[in-house]
Amino acid sequence: MRVDCWFDYSSPFAYLGTTQVERVAGAEGGEVRWRPFLLGALFKSIGTPLVPIAAFNEAKRRHQMLDLSRWAEVYGVPLVFNSAFPVRTVDALRLTLAAPVASRGPLVHRIMRATWVDDEDPADRAVLARCLADVGLEASLLERVSDPEIKDALKAATAEAEATGCPGAPCFVVGEHVYWGQDRLDFVARALRGAPPAASETR
Repeated sequence: MRVDCWFDYSSPFAYLGTTQVERVAGAEGGEVRWRPFLLGALFKSIGTPLVPIAAFNEAKRRHQMLDLSRWAEVYGVPLVFNSAFPVRTVDALRLTLAAPVASRGPLVHRIMRATWVDDEDPADRAVLARCLADVGLEASLLERVSDPEIKDALKAATAEAEATGCPGAPCFVVGEHVYWGQDRLDFVARALRGAPPAASETR
């Protein structure tokens, strides 16, 4: 079976999810399809604050940050909260859509690492060029982020994410079922094993 991984580089929780989803899918004989979308545009459309954590009260914001650190420790991955947050990711997302499908996984991981480990700005094209080089892709691919076709592809992907029922990032879709959040990967594994969903579960 396939897991659609809907993500935006702007989310540290999406970073954490992308470090684990291939492991979870592979253990159940599944495969991952990378689905970049523009989280801010989704939030605007569904009426969510553009930077949700900024709208939280102090206690909730503190615990959200603690959750990030705790999950990074559980997963055994590094995490450095980006000093430029909220980061602009339009070019990075378009670049991912412009990349060959077979190269998208390595590129996703490299840009996520640049953003959430190396504390680099994914809006910086020099950063994106280094990410391309590190996964064996030509820097000239960056020229495609301005192509109308690629711009339209990101708009269409964002609309599809909303139509699918994604309320944020990351979201994992297995069959007809949507699981929101990197802490829902156990549910993804169950779905891949063919376990029946909860009786109340609907898209």
